[in-house]
Amino acid sequence: MIEDNADETPFRWRNCHADIGTWRHAQTLELLLTDVIRPGLENLGAKIVALGESDDPGDIFFQSDVEEMLNETKLTYALAIQSIWERQFRAYVKGVARDLRPDLDLERKLEKADWNSLTGQFRRLRGIRLEAFPSFPALDTLQHLGNACRHGDGDSARILAARCPDLWKTYPPLPDAFGGPVDVPRTVALIDLPVARLHEFVEAIARFWRDASYIYNESIERKHESLVKQLERERHEREWLPTIAMAEKPEA
Repeated sequence: MIEDNADETPFRWRNCHADIGTWRHAQTLELLLTDVIRPGLENLGAKIVALGESDDPGDIFFQSDVEEMLNETKLTYALAIQSIWERQFRAYVKGVARDLRPDLDLERKLEKADWNSLTGQFRRLRGIRLEAFPSFPALDTLQHLGNACRHGDGDSARILAARCPDLWKTYPPLPDAFGGPVDVPRTVALIDLPVARLHEFVEAIARFWRDASYIYNESIERKHESLVKQLERERHEREWLPTIAMAEKPEA
């Protein structure tokens, strides 16, 4: 239930062809999670358990290899999620630019724009910051994780180490006889991504597209009676209600 705000006028933007059907983007990631990621990780997890229970003395070494494979697989899935999300978002911003600013050749420039430029154009074209969306913290973490996995121990890795210590295993301190506590560096190579983070990333992307679809519906000028009733329900039920207080001057 949304709490009363000083100004509850719904935020609206100028609808574009790119807005149509964006809800399908959420389905794409949710299917990836349920039909590919979960089964893949469950199979590897079961393999690790079976090797640990095996009477074959050589299987303990193979178990270690499969555990390493599991860690790499989780990062691979995270990269897949991030890659799909960025392609979806880039295509969306390009589509909006095509409709609203065809005179600036902006669509071509956005093809190779970095992430900061892309989100900046989203703000200018849509009149609202990506940071205003509740899913932004998880999306930002996902972006840094993608950068760190691709480029190694740079700025994104340092941000993750400070912001998300749960991405690394916690090791018990060594006894004093062995030198006492040792700080294990939080490098990209030592990331052990929790499976819950993969779920969080997918849900954040799905939520963004659901929120964008809600704004699209609010922005339809001549609404069918059924849509009017649907929006009335949503305004009372949604966890996040974008209002004009969040608006910035769009470039359109």
